[in-house]
Amino acid sequence: MVIVKDIELYSLCEHHILPFIGRAHVAYLPRGKVIGLSKIARIVDMYARRLQIQENLTVQIADAISEVIQPAGVAVTIEAEHLCMKMRGVEKQNSTMKTSVMLGTFRESQATRMEYLQLIADR
Repeated sequence: MVIVKDIELYSLCEHHILPFIGRAHVAYLPRGKVIGLSKIARIVDMYARRLQIQENLTVQIADAISEVIQPAGVAVTIEAEHLCMKMRGVEKQNSTMKTSVMLGTFRESQATRMEYLQLIADR
């Protein structure tokens, strides 16, 4: 399992045109091809730099990695703070949103999924 965690990201909510700021954790299970670590961060940045919602951002990152290297599985988790929650409406200062996508072995195997979740939880 290859994991790159705590990839900082900055994006703009397409609903409110306000920033959301967070970090992405990306993992894949190689099946022949591998991708450079910096390329994973570049994929995160490429999609995050668009007007975006976090739910779609998570899926787009996972799908791009899956398409490019066709691994046995891909997992992407994003944790972010949304200024639309902090500045307007309910004004909740300590809220974060987490989204995740599990493809291939990460979806099919509970043991693989749990290993990934444990590894990204370790600080």
